[in-house]
Amino acid sequence: MSLINGYVGTYASPDAPGTYRFTLDADTGVLSAPALVYPQANTKYAAWHGGLLATVTESGGRSGLALLDASDPGCPVLDSVLTEDATACFLTWHEGRIYSANYHDGHVLIYEPACGGLRLVRRLEIGAEAGCHQALFHGRWLLVPCLCLDQVRIFDLENGLAPAGTLNFPAGTGPRHGVFNADHTRLYLVSEKSNQLFTYAVDGLSFTPVQADTLLPPDCAGRADAAAVRLSPDGKTLYVSVRGADLITVFRLEDGLPALLQHASSLGRDPWDLMLPPDGRFLLASDRKSDALVSFNLEPDGSVGPERSRLTIPQCVGLTLETMQ
Repeated sequence: MSLINGYVGTYASPDAPGTYRFTLDADTGVLSAPALVYPQANTKYAAWHGGLLATVTESGGRSGLALLDASDPGCPVLDSVLTEDATACFLTWHEGRIYSANYHDGHVLIYEPACGGLRLVRRLEIGAEAGCHQALFHGRWLLVPCLCLDQVRIFDLENGLAPAGTLNFPAGTGPRHGVFNADHTRLYLVSEKSNQLFTYAVDGLSFTPVQADTLLPPDCAGRADAAAVRLSPDGKTLYVSVRGADLITVFRLEDGLPALLQHASSLGRDPWDLMLPPDGRFLLASDRKSDALVSFNLEPDGSVGPERSRLTIPQCVGLTLETMQ
């Protein structure tokens, strides 16, 4: 049996007590052992790397980042830095640093672990209410989807984060999250407001739009807000969560171009995040409004199969596994 520890943050709510640890059996897809390891308000996103767990946090009317020692069963807090008015909505590690994106404050903050604690090393200001929703890396460049600006802003990591370009979208599109293929010749980016998947051919700083696909079935009515996009470990399948519609939309990649494979039910309400273990045999989905973390079998063609396992975790949203590097 191969057990992988995972962590899930919980959304701002009286019913959301903090960050949970759980285990995934990578052989069977069974989820187990949910445990609250960081009892704190609004810890909605977490990112693991090298035994350290970074999580967004808030306390005393201020927001920021906390760093936990995930190698210790008790996950003790090593440090926290509270310099933000609103809680960030995204975290990731890159080359030993932690990047957070803040939707309301409109900035990206860069931290590094230092002497057992945290140090804020850079604040990249874009603009209040810009809707900064992700920090995405492409060689020497940092891409920041700005949902409220209908833009992706590009910055040069090797030149002091100087502006290096902009990808513009039609008004009301709302670019949210993207993912590159393994050799960074394709960028796949989802929009929250228009519920589309945009595909770009990529050559350095040249981004050429080649295709736009809807994420919704023709008969879909009512609220629909795309959230996460994940690429399978073999690079052949894309998975997108759509809140409101409660869907996982699946695309098969054919010569780098998406072809719709499936609209699958998330088996819960408001699927927020998705995650795949390294072998790509299972898919995890956090259904926030159903308080459910669900594990699905994946079929040989990449489509979402039946439910394998589920846990009850209040207001669960952002996912990370101890296999993420």
